[in-house]
Amino acid sequence: MIKSSKVSTFIYDRDSGQWQSSERHLISEVPLQIWINGEHLVTLYRTPGNEFFLATGFLYYQGLINQHADISAQRLVSAPSDNTSPMATDSVRLTIKKPLSAVSRLTAAAIWTIIAPQIKNSSTQPFFLAPKLIPPLPDAMRQHQQLYTSTAGAHAVALVNKNGKILHCEEDVGRTNALDKIVGYCLCNKIEMGSLAALFSGRINLEMAVKIVRAGFPLALSISAPTAGAVKILKQAGITYAGSLQEPAFTLFCGSL
Repeated sequence: MIKSSKVSTFIYDRDSGQWQSSERHLISEVPLQIWINGEHLVTLYRTPGNEFFLATGFLYYQGLINQHADISAQRLVSAPSDNTSPMATDSVRLTIKKPLSAVSRLTAAAIWTIIAPQIKNSSTQPFFLAPKLIPPLPDAMRQHQQLYTSTAGAHAVALVNKNGKILHCEEDVGRTNALDKIVGYCLCNKIEMGSLAALFSGRINLEMAVKIVRAGFPLALSISAPTAGAVKILKQAGITYAGSLQEPAFTLFCGSL
């Protein structure tokens, strides 16, 4: 599937006052329908690639599954190759065992209402990452961001271990999609999210914070500053969060290192 496409552009140089023709790649944004047990759940606008990770992560966030084994069948149905419409829709069709909740899309507020009581009776696993290892992480993640390198338009989420090493990175046109893909990757590969940190290329807002809590990452890191609502949720969940990663400094918004 095409993740980017080349377009003709013109670059304006202020100093010379001249226009120069150029070509560059733009990231693709293609609709993907997710169907559960024959019912349409949601249509996401995503960058093609790793659709099963995306669907698995989204189902986990929605509380429809707790593990990848809860999915008994899955298939990807691509739009016809001769369809020239820019809005051609692909679909992932999954069969899951008895859903943990009703097969309907929930809002972040609804999901938070469900998981908040569970947080009060549990605590995140201890996770220590030496502060000196944090500032270099954005540069390390960029080495894994092929889509961002070619388009400058992709968000990314990476898994980081206690040694400050990037283990895996997922990219997408959408921040939430990138997070769903990384969660889906962990579920499909039976990786314990409670033993890793998550590094984000973009801002963490309230919806992203709820997804982080649902995933169980004990440490969240982001290049940008967060929203106030996101910090409140992460703090309440006992998750350590460091943002505004600008070498050689960063800001600790909640928790401790």
